[in-house]
Amino acid sequence: MNVDSCTLQSVDSPFGQENFLLHSNFLDVTQTVQKLTSPRPEYQFCRKILNLDSSIRFVGILCKCGRLKAYDRKKGMIPQLTVPETKLLHREALLKSKMNHVFDKKLGKTNWSVESRDNVKWITVNHDKDLILLSTETSSNHDMIVENILSMLEI
Repeated sequence: MNVDSCTLQSVDSPFGQENFLLHSNFLDVTQTVQKLTSPRPEYQFCRKILNLDSSIRFVGILCKCGRLKAYDRKKGMIPQLTVPETKLLHREALLKSKMNHVFDKKLGKTNWSVESRDNVKWITVNHDKDLILLSTETSSNHDMIVENILSMLEI
């Protein structure tokens, strides 16, 4: 990777100012690497979820440490967030999930949640220690999407 093609991007977050060194073609590089390597079960699972409904824009599997294990994006879809903003959104989902554990004894565990914004719906499905993250169109039938994912997980 040529240092000249990298940029330093700063993002304000609840954790303070965060800096990320980004390759100018970061998304192209990661998608190329993903396609060249043999598809792991996690990537195949993301692809199956993506194909459930045309309103799904993005599917990712986030491990308990906050690392994106696998993902898939609708073909031709341009991300609405930069890479640092996306990482921050993933941290937020992880933090919300961990905070919800406080109420597990009295209310039961959180199985899934939906956050509706002006431009997108953000669906989080808890699975073992991982989170399945989805971004969908605001018009999506999130109940049907979640039901299909839960049946795929055999829950």
